[in-house]
Amino acid sequence: MRNNCHRSLKDSVSANWEVDLKEIVMGLHWHPQEPGASAGREPANLDALCVLFDQEDRVLEVIHPGHRSNANGSVVHTGDSRTGASEWDDERIFVFLEALPESVSALAFVVESANGHVFSEVPGASCHVSDHVTEREWIRLDLTAHGKHTKHRVATLRRSPAGWQISPDAQATRELRQNPYRKETDHADL
Repeated sequence: MRNNCHRSLKDSVSANWEVDLKEIVMGLHWHPQEPGASAGREPANLDALCVLFDQEDRVLEVIHPGHRSNANGSVVHTGDSRTGASEWDDERIFVFLEALPESVSALAFVVESANGHVFSEVPGASCHVSDHVTEREWIRLDLTAHGKHTKHRVATLRRSPAGWQISPDAQATRELRQNPYRKETDHADL
């Protein structure tokens, strides 16, 4: 599995990077299905999710295509792409860290196959986590390298006294036993 982190950060900082982040964006992209490919099977449909956690790592809220914003608008999903036909990001989630409620102590970005296609079957599937203000890319991930998985936790941000720590999550998640869009989702699976 490849986790392509920004080179200067990878060389100079350990697994957790404490950085001065204000606004962050997670972008998800994949290529549309070629005409005639996988006849009879629906095209891949990937979803970007942002899971908000409290201090005890309990799920507070999950932002996804069907629930596009939290109550105060500090986390915003741009909407569902079902085709992967965009030239840039097909789905994006913007997080305005300074506006997050104090009850949010961590958040995780997750990519999920909405219709069961494993990542190795989704051409061009990739995602990134970037600073929205400076456009500095912190994490870039080739999802096709994650084989037979249908869900992957991309990155975690944790609130600290000095700001936010960002760390890549280089493992596929276990399959959820419940609908991932429900608040009751078992966070250990994310």
